[in-house]
Amino acid sequence: MMNFDKPFFGDSGEFYLPETGKYFTFRPTDNSWARHHELMHEIDVLDGVRFAIVRKGLAYVAIDEDSNGYPVLERWNITKRKTYVSS
Repeated sequence: MMNFDKPFFGDSGEFYLPETGKYFTFRPTDNSWARHHELMHEIDVLDGVRFAIVRKGLAYVAIDEDSNGYPVLERWNITKRKTYVSS
């Protein structure tokens, strides 16, 4: 299993990916496969969602699954991360 420092639990928000010039929204996931692999967030993308760990300046995004069922991660350098506050 992957071992990253403590993820941000229970938050939703958005971030900007300078590489593509696009904003993405994210939220906590309740998907059992993703949580088993310590991917605590879902990122909304054009074709659905990607499971990820979203940090302040980085996102580790599952882009595929290997032959053993483990996520293949891509590192995104993100900016303008904002957390939505519920009222």
